[in-house]
Amino acid sequence: MFKKIVFLFMFFLSFTVNANHSCSGKVKDIQITKYGVLYSTLSGIASSAKLCDLSPAEGGNDAEFCKALYSALLVAKASDNTVTLWFNIDTNPSCSKGSWVDLSKGHGFYHFRLGA
Repeated sequence: MFKKIVFLFMFFLSFTVNANHSCSGKVKDIQITKYGVLYSTLSGIASSAKLCDLSPAEGGNDAEFCKALYSALLVAKASDNTVTLWFNIDTNPSCSKGSWVDLSKGHGFYHFRLGA
């Protein structure tokens, strides 16, 4: 019985460790739809990935984060700097997320850093 408990504990502990991770890359492009949705291509992470929504009606407090993120992406692109994104519900710790994915809802994007 003790071995089963230890096994389950280790299983859930390893899942928790893999769920939170970060990925770094360079900003290749920044896109905004006429509805205020912010997309970006980040090398090694995603192509045309949805990051957030700039419109207050959709984003609430998240809209302020999105505005700050948009500004930081512009700086990163202009200065050819590296950005780092953190994910908290991502079941796949690989940094390659694919094309046209929603990084917030699908992978739990919650934190951003400009620079190495």
